[in-house]
Amino acid sequence: MPLYEYHCDDCQQDIEVLVRGEAEPKCDDCGSSRLTRLLSVPATPATKSGGSLPQLPPCGMGGCGRPECE
Repeated sequence: MPLYEYHCDDCQQDIEVLVRGEAEPKCDDCGSSRLTRLLSVPATPATKSGGSLPQLPPCGMGGCGRPECE
């Protein structure tokens, strides 16, 4: 279920809407369905100053493929 950003053409608010299936999104503030979908910036993983991804702790379950979890 993707989260989209919209601009309401009626009340001029910018909102985020979790879209489920074929459901028509509506404004949380005024209930209008006259929404314009906005382009949003995709999230990127956080990095440390060295440019590498942070180390994740072992999952403890094995099967994930990481040597420290087996």
